Amino acid sequence: MIPIELELHNFLAYKDPSPLRLEGIHVACLAGPNGAGKSSLLDAITWALWGKARSNSPDALIHQGETEMRVALTFEQGGLRYRVIRQRKAGKRGASLLELQAWDPGTNSWRGLSENTMRATQERIEQLLRLDYDTFVNSAFLMQGRADEFTTKTPNQRKQVLANILGLDQWETYEARAKDQISATRQALQRVTVRLEEIDRELDQRAAYQRTLEEAQQAAALAAEELRAAEAQFAALQQARAQVESLRQQQADLQRRLQARQREIAEARQDRQRLLARADPAALQAALEQVRGELAALQQAQEELSDLEEKRARLSEEMATLQGINQALGPETEPLKKRLATLKETRQPLCPTCGQPLTEDHRAQLVAELEVEIARRRETYRTNRQRIQQLEQSLQALNQGLRQLADRLQQRARLQKRAGELEAAIEHAGQAASQAAALAERIDRWEEELKKEQAQLEALGAEIERHQRQLARMPADQAALDRLRLEKRLADERVGGARQQLAALDALAQQRQSLQAEHQRLAEDLALYEDLREAFSKRGVPAMIIETVVPELERAANELLTRMTEGRMHVRIETQREIKTGEVREALDIIISDDLGSRPYEMYSGGEAFRIDFALRIALSRLLARRAGAQLRSLFIDEGFGSQDARGRENLVAAINSIQDDFDRILVITHIDELKDAFPARIEVYKTPEGSQFRLA
Repeated sequence: MIPIELELHNFLAYKDPSPLRLEGIHVACLAGPNGAGKSSLLDAITWALWGKARSNSPDALIHQGETEMRVALTFEQGGLRYRVIRQRKAGKRGASLLELQAWDPGTNSWRGLSENTMRATQERIEQLLRLDYDTFVNSAFLMQGRADEFTTKTPNQRKQVLANILGLDQWETYEARAKDQISATRQALQRVTVRLEEIDRELDQRAAYQRTLEEAQQAAALAAEELRAAEAQFAALQQARAQVESLRQQQADLQRRLQARQREIAEARQDRQRLLARADPAALQAALEQVRGELAALQQAQEELSDLEEKRARLSEEMATLQGINQALGPETEPLKKRLATLKETRQPLCPTCGQPLTEDHRAQLVAELEVEIARRRETYRTNRQRIQQLEQSLQALNQGLRQLADRLQQRARLQKRAGELEAAIEHAGQAASQAAALAERIDRWEEELKKEQAQLEALGAEIERHQRQLARMPADQAALDRLRLEKRLADERVGGARQQLAALDALAQQRQSLQAEHQRLAEDLALYEDLREAFSKRGVPAMIIETVVPELERAANELLTRMTEGRMHVRIETQREIKTGEVREALDIIISDDLGSRPYEMYSGGEAFRIDFALRIALSRLLARRAGAQLRSLFIDEGFGSQDARGRENLVAAINSIQDDFDRILVITHIDELKDAFPARIEVYKTPEGSQFRLA
C-alpha cells in the first residue's frame, strides 16, 4: 500500500485543510511542534483503511465542536489506484459510511467496489491490502508510544504476531477443519457401531420370525376358502347391480346429449340473430360513418400533438441554455469574490494579486469595480432563475397536454380496425342473409331430434325403476362379505409382514458386511485426521515455517542494529523454551548480546530498547515486503528519536536512509528541529485558528 493523497474534514486537529499529496515523495519528514497534528495524519490513514486509530471511540476523532468527519485516502496497490472514503456522524443516532473505489483509466473516473454492508466492504479492503490493523501497527507503523508494540508482547503473543505476518492463520483454518472432520468422523463411527449392535440383535430373531410366517400362512389359507364361498353367493347380486348401473350410464349419456343439443339450438339462435344484424346495410353504413368521424377528429389531434412537441422542444432548449449560464456564473464569480476579499483585507502598498504598486484610491476603485461586477453577475443569476421557473411551469402544462393527446391517439388503431370490420360486413350483407335462412332450417331439424331423444330418456327411466324393484327382493349380506375380505387381507398382510421380516434379516446381513467395511474405513480416516490436526497445529507446519523465517529476521535486525550501535549489540531469537517440568514450549524469546553479555530484551530500556525495537520492526517490515502475500511498500515512523542521544539519532537517520530502497514511501514524524533537514522532503504541520494545516517544504 503506497499512500498518494489524503483528504481530511473535521478529523482531530484538522478542519478543512487542502489535500495532502504524497505522489513523487520517497522519504519525507513530518515536522512540527508537539500537538500540531503530525501523528493525526497517520491516524487518518489507519482510520480510513481499518476504522481504527489511537482512540478506541470514533466520535473522539471528530474535530472539537463538530458532529461529523470524513477521511478519503487514495493509494496504490499492486500497480492499481484505489480510494477509501470513511465517514462518521456522532450523536445518539450516530452513523458510519464506508466506500471502496478503483480508478478506471479507460473512463478516467472512479468505479465503485463497495459491498452491501460496511463489514463486507471492510473485509474486501483487508483482502486487497492482505494486511489487518494489528499486523500493520506491529510491522509497518512505528506508532507514537507503541514503538515496542511487538517486542513488549509476551513470547507467545510475539509468536502469534509473527504467525499473522507470515499468513499462517490459514493453518489455523486447516487445523479447525481437521478438528471438524475428527468430530464428524467420531460421530459417524459411533453411529456405525451402534447400528452394528442393533443389526446383531435383529439377526438373533430369525427362528422366531420363521415360526410366525408358518402360522400366518395357515390362517391365510383358511380365510381364502371362506371368502371364495361368500363371493360365489354374491356374484348374482353383483350382476344385477351391474345391469342397473349400465342402464343408469345410458341414462346419463342421453341426458348429456340432450343438454348438448339444447345448447346447440340456443347458440344457433344467437348466431341467427347476429347474421340478421349483419344483413342490414343501412345500419352498418351509419356505424361506419360514425367511426370515420371519430378518426378524422383524431387526425386533428395528431397535428395539435406535433405543434405542442415543437413548442416543448423550444422551451427545453431555452431552459437548458439558462441553466448552463447559471452553472458557469458560480465558478466564474468565485475568483472575483476572493480577489475582492483580499483587496479589502490588505493595507500594503503593493497589489496582493498582481504585485503592482497600489494606492488607497486605486484600491478603493478596484474594490468598487469588483463589487459592481459581482452584483451584476448575481442579478443575471436571479433573472435567469426566475425565467427557468417560468419555463418549468410552462413545460409542466405542455407535458400534461401531450399526455392527454397521446391517450386520445391510442384509440386510433381500435377505430381503424372497427372501420375495416364494418366495411367488410357491408360487402357481405347478402351472404349473411342467406346464412341466416339456412340456420333457421337447421334449428327446426334439431328441435325434432330433441323431442325423440326426450322420449328415449323417459323409456330408460322406466326400465331402471323395474330393475330396482327386482334388486329389492334379492337377499344380500354385504357386511359379512366385507368382514371376510378384511380377514383375508389381514391374513395376507401377516404373511407378507413375516416374509418381509425374514427378507429384512437377509438385507441386514448384507448391510452388516458393508457397515463393518465402513467402520474400518472411518477408523482409518480418524487416525489420518488426527495426524493432520497435529501437523496443522502451532507445533506442526507453522512452527517449521517460523523456524525457517527466524534466521532471516535475525539477519535483517542485526544488520540495522550493528549500524545503529556501531557493532555493540546483537539480537538472537529463540523459538522454544524449556520450562521447569522439562517440557519444551513454543515461544519467541528475544535475547540481546552487548558488551555486558547476553540478556533478555525485557532487561533493556530507553534509547537501547528503542534501537532494538526499531531494528526488529524494520526487519519485520522487510520480511513482509519480501513475501508476495503482504504487498507492504510503505513505512511510517512516529516520534522515535526523543529517547536517543545525538549520536544515536544520527545512526537512526543513517539506518532509515539505508533501507529506503526497500520501500516506495517512508514517512518519519519528529518535533526535533535539528532533524528536519536530515531528510530529502519535509511536510511541516502548524496550528491555525481554523485548525491545523500542512505544507510541503
